[in-house]
Parts: sequence; structure tokens; C-alpha cells
Amino acid sequence: MAKTKKEKELSLTKITDKLKDAKGVVFTEYRGMTAKQVDQVRKNLRKENVSYEVIKVTLLKKALSALGIKADTLKYSGPIAVAVSREEETTAARVLKGMIKDNPQIILDGGIFNNELIGSDMVNKLASIPSKQQLLTQLVYVLSGNVRSLLYTLNAIKDKKQ
Repeated sequence: MAKTKKEKELSLTKITDKLKDAKGVVFTEYRGMTAKQVDQVRKNLRKENVSYEVIKVTLLKKALSALGIKADTLKYSGPIAVAVSREEETTAARVLKGMIKDNPQIILDGGIFNNELIGSDMVNKLASIPSKQQLLTQLVYVLSGNVRSLLYTLNAIKDKKQ
């Protein structure tokens, strides 16, 4: 059943708001996947607070245009799946890239970063960046190593003076 103009406007508003609040957005192709596989992808992304929605390209272009993002480089010939993360820039890309092994039909086509369209190469680079929590853990480990070295040095100086 065809959507009414009011339903289309509501969908456009919903998608525009979702993209406006997003920190990380990834566009994927999903052709060849079963509905069960797509549901599993959604479930895995939901665990990381990432939404995954199939959107018509014309609707996506209108939403991007409303946000001031030039969408003329989008060259899709059918619906596209959009993963949106509101918390972290790299989460959507990282989780989707991790699922490609089990779902080779997922193709990371591009996305949005800093209110600009990016290509698949940049999405793959974003996917290789650890999460904020992992980066903080690494930073704490590195800093604690420096503090530990300082304490060993100070103890050695103290022992030498005694």
C-alpha cells in the first residue's frame, strides 16, 4: 500500500532528526541477506546502541539535503541500510565491520563524518579505531606505567642515599 504524503513527510522528519543527532553514520548494502540475517545484524548493533534501518535512497537524499549535506555523490539504485550511532563516531563502522565475516553480503559503502559524506575507505579506517573505552583503558595503562617507573626511580634514589 502506497504511503500518503503526510506519512512520507513524517518519515522524512524522523530520518532527518535521527541523522542530525548522530555522531556516526554508515551506509551499507545488504542485498542477498535473508530477513533473519538482517534481524541478527540489527540485534548485534542494538547491543551497542546503534540503530539499523533500511531507507529509500530518495528519502535519504532529502534528509541529507535538509541537513545541508551534499548528497549528489550518492549513487545507489535501491534501498540502502543506514546504521546510526548517537554515542560514538566509530561504533557503527566497527561493529558492522566485525559482522562482515559472518555476513559477507554487508558492504560498507560510505557514511557521514563531521557533517560530510565519506567513502568506504574512510569508513574502514574509522572501523579500525578502538572504542573510547578501549582508548581510555590504554591511556590509563600507559600513564600508570610512567608513574610506576617514577616510583621505582624514587625508591632507588632513596635506597642509594640510605
